[in-house]
Amino acid sequence: MIGLAVADGEREIAEEFFELFKTPWKHATSTEKYRVVLCTDGRMDRLDADVYLVYGSTPQAIDLESGHSPRLHERLDVTWQDSKLPIYGPLATFDRTTGTLVGNDLGVDYSHQLGTRRVRRIGYDLFAEIGFLLNQGQPPSDALTPTLELHIALLRQLRSESGVPFLEIPPRPHDYRFVCCLTHDVDFFGIRRHKFDGTLAGFLVRGSIGTAVDLARGERSLSEALRNWRAVLSLPLVFLGLQNDFWDPFDDYARLEKGRRSTFFLVPFKGRPGVPANGTIETRRAVKYQASEVRREAEQVAARGNELAVHGIDAWSDGNAGRSEMGELLAITGRTTAGVRMHWLYFAADAPAHLEAAGFEYDSTCGYNDAVGYKAGTSQVFRLPGTSGLLELPMSIMDSALFYPNRMGLRRRDAASVCEQVISNAQRYGGTVVVNWHDRSLAPERQWSGFYQQLIDNVGRDDQAWFATAQEAVNWFRWRRSVQFSTDAESQRVTVTSTWSPPNGPAGSVRVQWPGRVGDVRVESHRLTNDAITVNL
Repeated sequence: MIGLAVADGEREIAEEFFELFKTPWKHATSTEKYRVVLCTDGRMDRLDADVYLVYGSTPQAIDLESGHSPRLHERLDVTWQDSKLPIYGPLATFDRTTGTLVGNDLGVDYSHQLGTRRVRRIGYDLFAEIGFLLNQGQPPSDALTPTLELHIALLRQLRSESGVPFLEIPPRPHDYRFVCCLTHDVDFFGIRRHKFDGTLAGFLVRGSIGTAVDLARGERSLSEALRNWRAVLSLPLVFLGLQNDFWDPFDDYARLEKGRRSTFFLVPFKGRPGVPANGTIETRRAVKYQASEVRREAEQVAARGNELAVHGIDAWSDGNAGRSEMGELLAITGRTTAGVRMHWLYFAADAPAHLEAAGFEYDSTCGYNDAVGYKAGTSQVFRLPGTSGLLELPMSIMDSALFYPNRMGLRRRDAASVCEQVISNAQRYGGTVVVNWHDRSLAPERQWSGFYQQLIDNVGRDDQAWFATAQEAVNWFRWRRSVQFSTDAESQRVTVTSTWSPPNGPAGSVRVQWPGRVGDVRVESHRLTNDAITVNL
């Protein structure tokens, strides 16, 4: 059990942090003795512990006592082991240090002995950093850095170095290294709906001249070029209904994903661009279909085990609009709630409250339009700030971010390298890899099917990933969040229970770290609601 000493204003963020680093903790009091205390309020002297982990950018009493003079900086990248750890707020460095964090060639941490007690001083404001990541998100320039996971990994190492045994519930199912969700924003659903509009004009240019240019540059194969040109020539037959529409996302993904289940985000209303925060309406945002028009196809794809969710228009800014948008989908699914991802990734500080008021089960909007990686610094499911229980499934990889010329504009080889970094981080830290491949991305003229096939093969190699729908992934992390710990200080015994179990899904793990060794215990999610697990530390 770790004792937590934080200011009142940091409590909500600190509690969420310890849902992501799922380990026993409690708010510290002066009447108890702790093996380890994490202190950010500058008042470690009122607490009794064997080990103190003292975070903060402002001078602390321990700095004076240990002879260190902190030097204040703003916005530094810190080096820890082989990783860059961005610090977005103020940061203290120390001239004399034997620590492991380095910024501007100066130490950002140090160790000190107080009689029989040990102090590890870290010169930044941990929960201010976590609050920035979850509330605002890191800039695209740091997108590929799993910053929040690095904060967790650093704290895990500090606890390990303290020599005090501890346990945690890792953010991955027991038999897998991470979770993968294949998701698809359905923005078009058939080229027949786009007679004489900008979408059709763009398709004709990119499918003819643009394809020839790509072929000449070596950015498209001859077979892809021929397929594009055939699609352009077939348009009259498609519009007359004499040939199948080649923008058919459900069948295309069923063929390619080979039984892996997907989540499809369907637009509830056609012709509605929605109102953005600045009031300037983007007419291009309105789509030409709505969920009710594809009900038969949607019911068929749901019958194959796929999930249907809402591709929201105004839900992010209006709870009543959100209820109306969700109602259109529920008329098809027959369920009582659904997940949501906002069209064009519209979002704002008060969006979580609106989405929760609308009754959505989860959101999956957190991500970049123009980058790949970790907007919140993590790929774990987390609770959105300002809500009581609305969970966020952050998006990792989006096709248009990778390939659009006005975004990352990557060649396929470079895009594969970027995606491999995301997969590598998932192998290391767990969490999720949420892929968003749009409805027309397998079809002419984009033809990103070969890359997509390579991507899901890489994700699924050696059966390392649990492929789940977005709802299943959220349910598994909701179970993990429901796990509770109770400790017996005298016997160093921890009892693990849970208040909720998902309808299905893989087992989790209880991981125990003793000095020099680590052990995992497989835990079926339903077990903890009936029988407790007791671990001796």
